[in-house]
Amino acid sequence: MFKKKIPKYKQLFIILIIYTLSHVFLGSNNFYLNFINPLFWLCFLIIFYQKLKILNKKEINITVIISLIFFILYLSSGFIFGFTNSPYNHSLINMFKNLGKTILPIWGMEILRYKLLKSSKNYEVLITIIIIISEINFKALLITHNITFFHYFISMIIPNITQNILFTYLSLNSNYKIPVIFRLFNEVPKYILPFIPYSNWFITGSFAIIKVLIIYYLFKYHIFNKKTIKHYSNKTILLYPLTIIASIILVLFMLGLFNYKPIAILSNSMSPIFNKGDVVIYKSNVSISPGDIIVFQNSRQMIVHRLISMNEYYITKGDANNTVDYMKIKKEDIKGVYQFHIKYLGYPAIWLNEIFSKEN
Repeated sequence: MFKKKIPKYKQLFIILIIYTLSHVFLGSNNFYLNFINPLFWLCFLIIFYQKLKILNKKEINITVIISLIFFILYLSSGFIFGFTNSPYNHSLINMFKNLGKTILPIWGMEILRYKLLKSSKNYEVLITIIIIISEINFKALLITHNITFFHYFISMIIPNITQNILFTYLSLNSNYKIPVIFRLFNEVPKYILPFIPYSNWFITGSFAIIKVLIIYYLFKYHIFNKKTIKHYSNKTILLYPLTIIASIILVLFMLGLFNYKPIAILSNSMSPIFNKGDVVIYKSNVSISPGDIIVFQNSRQMIVHRLISMNEYYITKGDANNTVDYMKIKKEDIKGVYQFHIKYLGYPAIWLNEIFSKEN
């Protein structure tokens, strides 16, 4: 007598349980995260991957558009809360390694979720709970005190729960590709960008929950609803919300309502770092020290020069100038510190300034 072959859905359940247990006990081990985990998912994809029916093109396009909008919002938040250096190494080798250990688990987990949901009826809640458990860093939970635990719960665990509920919903109503797109837009940028927006535990948790609610609403009432989706073109979904969001952010930015503010450069006194016609982005409310490039006000004019010394007055000098500045700069005259610049973007402001100067 031959033993009965284990049904595929039971094989998938066993794989999920094995992965969850290994992640719970080994999730903080670097060798496991960098090598064993990606290899596990690579083997899974080779064995269980099968070509699915091509997903509705409109659904894919809309998913990418929504992901891009949220990605732009995420980057734009840096102009409100500030930017910080990415904690990840951005050498080419490390970027490939980080992407490999991110993309393979995301792709593999969403295929596993999809296959389990389609083959195991009425087990949606159990499947989602196990996946949620598999993505919690239990070591971080054990070593935190009460306040840190609360912050971790808000910023990591609640987003993990809400996002996995959303991904289960999307997989049940479509297939694994939509969750994969959303997750890649969430995870991949932090390994590529040299700087990322600063956010505390409350902002991180709130943004994740709001994003889940908006995505759920859009898919439930405007995308999976076939009667409604006909009234929405890709152009409408992309152009209008993106234009409105970008316009609001740009206007607020130009008005100087964020910590990061722009100024058009009117001379070549800081060449070759930046030149006439460039726009300098500077950050207000930061500490300064000699060597920093600062933005200060002299009479009615804003100047961007390097700080040379700090005594009773602040002494500055343009890198391209032969002598230090004659101005006696006080602390209250300093508006911020140079962060980066954008070439040529300031010429329209310079032309307008020259036109009005001639008229006066």
